[in-house]
Amino acid sequence: MARKYDVIVVGLGPVGAVLALLLGREGFDVAVFEQSEEIYDKPRAIVLDHEALRTLQFCGIAPSFFDTLSPHTGTDFIGLQGQLIKLFDPQRPPFPLGWPPTVMFVQPELENALRGSLSAHANIDVKLGSRISAVAQAETGVQVKIEPIRGEADYEVTANWLIGCDGANSFVRRSVGIALDDVAFDECWIVVDAWLIGCTELPKKTTQYCWPSRPATFVVGPRNLRRWEIKLLPHEDPAAFLDEQKVVEVLGNYVDPGAIEIWRSAVYRFHAVVASTWRRDRIFIAGDAAHQMPPFLGQGLCAGLRDVANLAWKLVQVIKYGAPADLLATYQDERRPHVETVIHHAKEFGLIIGELDVHRAISRDEELGRLLRSGAMNTVRQRFIPDLTAGIIAKSDPLAGTIFVQPDVLDAHGNITRFDNLVPPRFLIVAADGRPHSWLEEDEAESWFKIGGYLVSVGRRDTSPNQSAHHGTLAFEEVGERFRNWLDSIGARAAVIRPDRYVYGTARNAGELRRLVRTLLTAVSR
Repeated sequence: MARKYDVIVVGLGPVGAVLALLLGREGFDVAVFEQSEEIYDKPRAIVLDHEALRTLQFCGIAPSFFDTLSPHTGTDFIGLQGQLIKLFDPQRPPFPLGWPPTVMFVQPELENALRGSLSAHANIDVKLGSRISAVAQAETGVQVKIEPIRGEADYEVTANWLIGCDGANSFVRRSVGIALDDVAFDECWIVVDAWLIGCTELPKKTTQYCWPSRPATFVVGPRNLRRWEIKLLPHEDPAAFLDEQKVVEVLGNYVDPGAIEIWRSAVYRFHAVVASTWRRDRIFIAGDAAHQMPPFLGQGLCAGLRDVANLAWKLVQVIKYGAPADLLATYQDERRPHVETVIHHAKEFGLIIGELDVHRAISRDEELGRLLRSGAMNTVRQRFIPDLTAGIIAKSDPLAGTIFVQPDVLDAHGNITRFDNLVPPRFLIVAADGRPHSWLEEDEAESWFKIGGYLVSVGRRDTSPNQSAHHGTLAFEEVGERFRNWLDSIGARAAVIRPDRYVYGTARNAGELRRLVRTLLTAVSR
């Protein structure tokens, strides 16, 4: 008889690994099938944002991984004459989400950390060297045929749900007939990662060379890792750049080749596509299987991690807490418009950087320079990441769909830690003291606990005990005033927070809180 799982995940890149961990921590039986036997040992994604880092907090990753990160240096856009035409400045602390808004990392190090976390879960089966060769589904589940790549006998497994996190060429997506919608961006660029091994003069910040003669990006990575992304010109053959001498020749426009050791170089098609649908009945797709974007906003992996953070909590509510399966339809309702906006901005930046017409580039430099000098230019990268505008949010609330702050709090031993390290990904009613929690009627509180919800107070020493007073109720002493200032700034007494830490809504009084809770319970309860 075929082994039955709660969920099958196809693909063990960072997106698939994070999804497996978010589901595995809930006790679900999860299988992850990955065709490769080893982690790809070269960098690909290099940027994480503060939302992605919050998601990783829930994955039980060894703290040593977070020590390998380095804050993003900010970005300068350089025009035809070497002048500054646009910039992003790094945000200074304190950081609202508890992390720098953008950090640099080495992907193989992240994947090693995720696999270390996976090995701690007996309920997560990781099957390396295992190719998916067929997928079929019925009303009650999904059946999958597995072909081990080392020649062992094929076998079948089943699950209630399957999620394809198997990349841009997703077998899962193709097997269920999901098309990709072209978002009209398609360019070839060479990407070179190198280690600095000698002294050479390089920009201190990530730099966009907006030069029609040869557009390029220079990225300051963690430690002494540096990246160049260089646009191929219309007359150039991508195959020519398989020759390392050709790569070194082009790199010479930006760096002394003798001061670096090339780790890898590859030609990529930077393009923009979004899947026409992200679900077929019991099968979903996420990450690059669902969308691909050019790298100019550093959001490719971040978007994939948002996908699985969104889908995971909805699967938890359906499987564990009895929510109606209709809740899963909001995965695409929420994520597709969000990622389409991010892709739009990434395309815009790509068109600024990659302009090949000199006359248009001159006009671009004049317009952007004017905006920069006047102060009208948006120089904060995270402002190009939208809020949620649809799905499970209280749409009349101006804070609904924004991201909840992450305060520092004291743990049971009096140590300072981040809020998400102590509070699981559940629905939360968070207040500065316990009074707003008493606004709920007994049946409302009981229903709240039945969906896995928590009542959390984050307050001062004189109003807030440091430990859980009762199952489903948590109280912490805040270090600093990040949460209190956030609550005061919106004139609220309590906030209702989703498991993925998006704000469902805020309340100034008992009537508003009870309305929020009742409306939410209707959406996520049978």
